[in-house]
Amino acid sequence: MRTLCLFLLLANALFFGWAQLIDVQATDLQRHPASVNPPARIMLAREAAASGGAESLAAEAWASASSSGSTASTPAPAPAPKSRSGGSPVSCTSVGPFAESSEAGTAEAALRKAGFQSRQRMVQGEMWVGYWVSVQGLPSREAASAALKQLADKGMNDVYVLPGTDSGSVLSLGVFSDHQRAQRRADDARSIGLNARIDDRKRTGAVYWIDVDQPEPVQPVDTSIFQTEPGKINRLELRACPGGE
Repeated sequence: MRTLCLFLLLANALFFGWAQLIDVQATDLQRHPASVNPPARIMLAREAAASGGAESLAAEAWASASSSGSTASTPAPAPAPKSRSGGSPVSCTSVGPFAESSEAGTAEAALRKAGFQSRQRMVQGEMWVGYWVSVQGLPSREAASAALKQLADKGMNDVYVLPGTDSGSVLSLGVFSDHQRAQRRADDARSIGLNARIDDRKRTGAVYWIDVDQPEPVQPVDTSIFQTEPGKINRLELRACPGGE
């Protein structure tokens, strides 16, 4: 019994020595040591500037690539309105027609006084001249001459006979820019039994238009600024400038 106990003690001692000195296994911590970040390196100022410039160039390149990739699905922006040299958007309206270049020049001066910029141009077109008073449908030249004498006796000496037409002879009693004067002349002719009428008189030829710049928001053109003569009527139109200007 004593011998057995000594043998077991010896065996335990041998196993303990073998386990501690021979059969040694590395742990996970020993096999994979934790990575330790090295301390930051001290940089010179010129090195830091060069490094920052490289990073900035890389960022710009990435932004450019991202932008070029996204523009394929982005619609193109709408064209900006026409603008003056100062950059403000501007529209254009034509005012006219004017019979003479001098009349258009007077209108341009009124526009400048009102704060507009404008340009004058000449075109071929039709223009209202005034109110034409006439007696039409007279059956013969003799009837026209008799009516002409009646009107002269009434004090209308500026009446004349137009060449005969298919509808008979025509008496022209005058063209008036004032409707009230035209109406009085027609009433005088009717008072002696003549069927006078009033029509718009137009002519075809060279007329003048003024193209007016209107900055946004659009300020409308008041055509009353062109009425320089009391009682005179200027039949003016407002329309878009030709060519979409």
